[in-house]
Amino acid sequence: MNRLTPGTAIGVYQVEEVLGEGGMGTVYRARDTKLHRVVAIKFLSNELADASARRRFQREARLASSLNHPHILTVHDTGELDGRQYLVTEFADGGTLRDWSRAAKRSWTEVVELLIGVADGIATAHDAGIFHRDVKPENILLMKSGYAKLSDFGLAKMQVSPSAAPAAVTETRTRAGAVVGTVGYMSPEQANGQPVDARSDVFSFAIVMYEMLAGRRPFEGATSLDVLHAIANRSADPLPASIPEQLPTLIERGLRKDPADRATMKEFVREMRRLVRQSDVVSTPSDRKRANPLAWAALALALAVLAAAIAFKRPVPSLPVATQYLQLTNFADSAVSPALSPDGRMLAFIRGPLTFFSPGQIFVKRLPDGQPLQLTNDAMVKFGPQFTLDGRSVSYSTGFGPNTASMDTWLVPADAGAPPRRLLTNAEGLTWFRNHAGEPRVLFSELTGLGAQMSVVTSTENRTDPRNVYVPPPPSGMAHRSYLSPDGQSVLIVEMDVFSWLTCRVIPFDGSTTGQTVGPSRSQCSDAGWSPDGKWIYLTALTADGTHIWRQRFPNGEPEQVTFGAVSEDGVHFAPDGRSFLTSIGSSQSTLWVHDSRGDRQITSEGFSFMPSLSRDAKKLYYLVRSNGLRSWNQGSLWVADLDSRQRQRLLPGFEIQQYTLSRDGRQIVFVAVDSEGRTPLWIASLDGESQPRQLTKMDVGLAYFGAQGEVLFATIGDTTNTYRVREDGTQLQKVITAPLIPLAASPDGKWIVVQDPSAWGAMIAHQVDGGPAVRLCDVCSPPWGTETIPFFFDWTPDGRFVQWSYTDTTFAIPVAPGRMLPAIPTGGVQSKEALEALPGARVVSKEERTFPGPDPAVYAFMKLSTQRNIYRVPVR
Repeated sequence: MNRLTPGTAIGVYQVEEVLGEGGMGTVYRARDTKLHRVVAIKFLSNELADASARRRFQREARLASSLNHPHILTVHDTGELDGRQYLVTEFADGGTLRDWSRAAKRSWTEVVELLIGVADGIATAHDAGIFHRDVKPENILLMKSGYAKLSDFGLAKMQVSPSAAPAAVTETRTRAGAVVGTVGYMSPEQANGQPVDARSDVFSFAIVMYEMLAGRRPFEGATSLDVLHAIANRSADPLPASIPEQLPTLIERGLRKDPADRATMKEFVREMRRLVRQSDVVSTPSDRKRANPLAWAALALALAVLAAAIAFKRPVPSLPVATQYLQLTNFADSAVSPALSPDGRMLAFIRGPLTFFSPGQIFVKRLPDGQPLQLTNDAMVKFGPQFTLDGRSVSYSTGFGPNTASMDTWLVPADAGAPPRRLLTNAEGLTWFRNHAGEPRVLFSELTGLGAQMSVVTSTENRTDPRNVYVPPPPSGMAHRSYLSPDGQSVLIVEMDVFSWLTCRVIPFDGSTTGQTVGPSRSQCSDAGWSPDGKWIYLTALTADGTHIWRQRFPNGEPEQVTFGAVSEDGVHFAPDGRSFLTSIGSSQSTLWVHDSRGDRQITSEGFSFMPSLSRDAKKLYYLVRSNGLRSWNQGSLWVADLDSRQRQRLLPGFEIQQYTLSRDGRQIVFVAVDSEGRTPLWIASLDGESQPRQLTKMDVGLAYFGAQGEVLFATIGDTTNTYRVREDGTQLQKVITAPLIPLAASPDGKWIVVQDPSAWGAMIAHQVDGGPAVRLCDVCSPPWGTETIPFFFDWTPDGRFVQWSYTDTTFAIPVAPGRMLPAIPTGGVQSKEALEALPGARVVSKEERTFPGPDPAVYAFMKLSTQRNIYRVPVR
């Protein structure tokens, strides 16, 4: 195939110009006419169209698409034209790292700041069991916005022979031979033709870092063979003295000949971030040589005076040093939601898996070495433990348990001397304070009765003298946490809507305005706290780099990240002296399983997999793999696994999906995708990939299902929440339900839609799409969604012969009579699990896991959530 000319159409892509050509093929700039974005299209060279090259090309698409990271080039699509394979990726408009380094002289801070994200991307790939094997400046692409992105997973894996003809020292392209990689950036094990692993990438990355700092590679020679010999046998020359000594030390650890002695990519990320944070105070060796003794004496005197002055002031928080984290709990499972007593001597927490409402028990522990003491023993999910002002009791909120649909606040003595007692009903997230008169008061959140709306209220602990502090927009604005500033003038608000945490905000305590948002923009803020001097706000924020602690000087500072790493930190509670805060550190893993005639089988093992859907023939499992979504707790890439071969494949690359539903015939999918602006439009696509996805609405959609033949049912989110139906071609939009109800499932014939009533918190109602009387299914059977995954409560088997109904901790299958879509429900609905089990023909499917139905009750999918978290003290200075 000859070079493509501008204007050539490749499906929805229109070629604009040639970006480059090489041994592997040709790269074009093109426009996606469907999504109106610029993309890059890589065509495999005709000379490399053999089976091996095609497999490498396909491998790049598969590996790159499996990694969702802001510093890894995104793969949008793959295809074939006239026998040549092509790969569609996002368009990098800033050239390569090589171009960047040659354009201007770069400082060490510029180099480190640019490559931190690439290092984190490589670390993420390593966590997924993927290593690149060809990390070099040409494979690091830049965006004009300042981002660097790692590219070419597999595409650049040509081979190099040490016996090839001599080449110039600057030769960087790969050649046919026996060694995989690019000569100047190989590890010793690569150079020797030995098996390589992730540690080889570390060596290559360290070469790139060295070259960007020194202006040359650490290992050079007149020929490729000389370069390979240098890599295997010589040490690198020292880096310039103007670079802080910690950086050459780090690079030296990456360039060690023995892979076992090298730093990991995670260590590179951690140290690089620390160096950048401290760059304004780091002195270089040459700086120290130039300083004369009198200058050092003057500096020492000034520091002594400053230290004496600071000794009489309250400590001001500064950035924590990771190596000084102090572990306070040591559970094999999970401890979350830390809270300190007013004197700082007692720790309260929930021993449970989730950082929001979590099933688990309240514990206390005397610091530093006391034994954990369990204060509760019940099935309620719990939230937000806090000590009372005298430190003698712990308050906490409960959500939904067996046969309970209220959110209440309880009080339990910290010495376990008495059982818990209910303090307030319809109240959660309670915190204690004293007003200016010294009287005890509380802040808490309560349901307003308008959909899921929750406002922040202050009152006495007996709920007398109440006053609204903050009322978020109805019907889905929920303010769950609130923290009064030390001076009593401002309140930190942590809020969410139905699908995500929102950005935190600070409002005046008198409620006169809705205040201002704080923390990193376009993030999800799930917890917050004040430093004791009131000068800093600390936040738990989910960004593209994960869930970590940020801080912002109050009132007009800029947000800055405090904690880093591959795990997450959640929760902020300051010690009374302001020198440290407590947080829960760890991670969660979700695997998917299928139960059928062969028993329970694990299907996934990598990433956080959720929202499973079995195909009608139970031969395939569709599911999402979570990414760090900025608009949803639960967004990710769509995958399908063949249950016999265990092969898996990513579908719909380029889409971040919040929720999806398969058609009853298994040929189509309707899905809600989160775009780059945080909008959530509705799409429909064929699962065989024969046609391009089509956008059905521009409205922000929360959930969508297939309805009657040729129809889609969906619910909007935002200021108004309504349920609509629309034809699959995007026409005949019609409102079906005007109340703020959340659809949970649609019947196979499309005539019924089951909804959750958020104002009733747990009620499920079956509505007829074409009108007619609704059927109340239950009052207390579908608790609100958590932040871990969108759950299953009620659905039909594809043939409509059974409904599967998850009631609290048990899933039932109930047969449906021919010609009907609902089982025989008693008037007023099912009021208990026992009443549900008494329905004609009802049988238990599972008592352990919440299941996702398959073609019949004997086949289903389920999730297993594994969490390991503990409470740590993080110092500030």
